[in-house]
Amino acid sequence: FADRWAASRGRMQSAQAAQDRAGDGADGMSGNQGMLLEALHELLQQTRHVREDATSAASVAVGQQRPLSQREMMSVLSLLQATPSATLRAAIGEDGESLAQRLKSEVLSGATRLGVDPAQARLDPQDEDAIDLVGMLFDVMLDERDLEGRSRELIGRLVVPFVKVAMLDRRMFVQKTHPARKLLNSLAEACEGNTGESQAERVLMGKVEEIIERLVAEFNENLAIFLTLEEEFRDFLAQHRRRIEIAERRAAETQRGQEKLEVARSRAASELDWRIADTTLPQAIGEFLRQPWQHHLTLAVLREGDDGASVSEALALADGVLEEVAEARRHVVGKPWLQAWHPVLRKVFASVGVHADGATAAIDSLHDTLQSIAESRPELERALPELPQVVLPAPPAADSAGVELGGKVDVTDFDNADADRFRGLEIGSWLDFVDKDGKVQAGKLSWVSPISQRLLFVNRRGVRFCVASPEELAVMVRLGRLRAHIDDGAFDSAMQGVIDRLDTKGATVH
Repeated sequence: FADRWAASRGRMQSAQAAQDRAGDGADGMSGNQGMLLEALHELLQQTRHVREDATSAASVAVGQQRPLSQREMMSVLSLLQATPSATLRAAIGEDGESLAQRLKSEVLSGATRLGVDPAQARLDPQDEDAIDLVGMLFDVMLDERDLEGRSRELIGRLVVPFVKVAMLDRRMFVQKTHPARKLLNSLAEACEGNTGESQAERVLMGKVEEIIERLVAEFNENLAIFLTLEEEFRDFLAQHRRRIEIAERRAAETQRGQEKLEVARSRAASELDWRIADTTLPQAIGEFLRQPWQHHLTLAVLREGDDGASVSEALALADGVLEEVAEARRHVVGKPWLQAWHPVLRKVFASVGVHADGATAAIDSLHDTLQSIAESRPELERALPELPQVVLPAPPAADSAGVELGGKVDVTDFDNADADRFRGLEIGSWLDFVDKDGKVQAGKLSWVSPISQRLLFVNRRGVRFCVASPEELAVMVRLGRLRAHIDDGAFDSAMQGVIDRLDTKGATVH
């Protein structure tokens, strides 16, 4: 944006020369920084008539009005900082209302508390620009970031202090290392997507609240407090991130366990389907295979893998039981049914919590059922005793970070190059996930499944929020629900949004 603006004004060479010179200017800004501020002020002037209506503060005829002095502005802002009005709090909590317009109205009405006649006063154009920029900055941040409830309220409390910073030091808008900018980035990172569900999240939000309370209570016109609070919060975040790493490892371990269980379940189900297909089995035999035996096989595959000794033993048992059913149907009589399989049958029933006499009763039911078939005496058939309800964890749901693909979307329609890029994505890479309401949440690639090749993404607190295949991620790209993550922080991203809203002719793309 800065390059294009300079080129359009024929100032590229002079701006570059200013930047290349050893020192900053008198105001502490390089040539490019000063040019960017100049461009922002000019854009604000160009677009102000579009963004304001006839009743707005800036549209009142100046006439005999005088601009509020900086001392008056600071006094009014300090009052708003200490006790924000109900209408300002409402504007922070609502979508659609311009924070900049609300702030300007509040400043002019607040001036009456200082004995200033609002009919005789107006905002200085440079102060008005500062309010516009900060108001738009927070509008974009609250619109695009995943800030809801308490998080939104806490970030909103920073609006007035940041207007004061903008009036005291315009470098905040163009200097990445500015302490106020760094503090806002850290606080927004801590609040984003933080619903307070876990203890770690609640502790983090408690620290955010403490920092903001101190800033609101102690910030007058000395910017040093931003440096102090930023350093303190950065140290706290360093400790918090160590806890996040633990949560992230647990998320990967949980996902790995779920996928292994999913594979084990699938193997057990396919082995059962292959053996019985549409075969009609006696009730007791069918219940045995579909419940305790399938559960036992699932656990065996989970513990030992596909080729474990217990897996082979369980498969042999199923084959043996079905062979005995076939013999019974051939009316073989006088046979000690299932005698050879008693030890393995007891293992199967033990896996669902049936031991000793309970297992003996269950095996007797299978025996009597086979006997009744062999002798063609259905009255001898016995049902299995009631077995304990054993429930394994549910298989992992196919989630895609709140992206609803919908019935009209062809999930096979994606760019193979995108899918290939996701297959090669490095662990630790970040992407931006965009939900159906336009909210953006950053996700970090934490783990790639060696089983399904699905990618596990966690949020900034190490909590899983998306597991998807490379192909599903490629579909999300096509839908505009997934994009590259630019790790510039909340302030920089919001400033880009402000420029996008102001610079409509330039059509800049974030």
